[in-house]
Amino acid sequence: MSGPLELLATRGLPGSGKTFFSAGWVAEDPAGRARVSRDDTRKMLHGGWLGTARQERQVTVVTHGAILDLLRLGVSVIEDSTNLVDEHLFGLWDIAQRAGARFRVVDLTHVPFEVCVDRDARREGPARLGRAKIHAMFERHMQGRPRPLPLPIGLRPAG
Repeated sequence: MSGPLELLATRGLPGSGKTFFSAGWVAEDPAGRARVSRDDTRKMLHGGWLGTARQERQVTVVTHGAILDLLRLGVSVIEDSTNLVDEHLFGLWDIAQRAGARFRVVDLTHVPFEVCVDRDARREGPARLGRAKIHAMFERHMQGRPRPLPLPIGLRPAG
């Protein structure tokens, strides 16, 4: 079932359905697709979120390395982080270019804020962020902007 080599990046608030979408996309072709998650990498490396710049640099190195290596093996990848910061999309776009993969953004910013908060409230333990944190992300990255969020200038998805 494998088609063209792709790198997908999800974009949306916590609770918008990024991981749900990613799991479904991988399930369509489990031998030819993989999911890579910054949250899972944080758990693997440090047991969870520490909130330090040093941790985030380590998470980026491991996550980007895994994505590039999988693409080089011929496995399409979805990275299911919030990706609300343009520089994160540029980093992923660069990996896709280096691997010769198509790049696509799966934008879930249309999911209403209250839906995201309700879904987050059903999460267990440290996966739950809470209304205040999600609202801060909404205000910082999405408030007053069109949906789907426009791609940064200079970033052109292939295909």
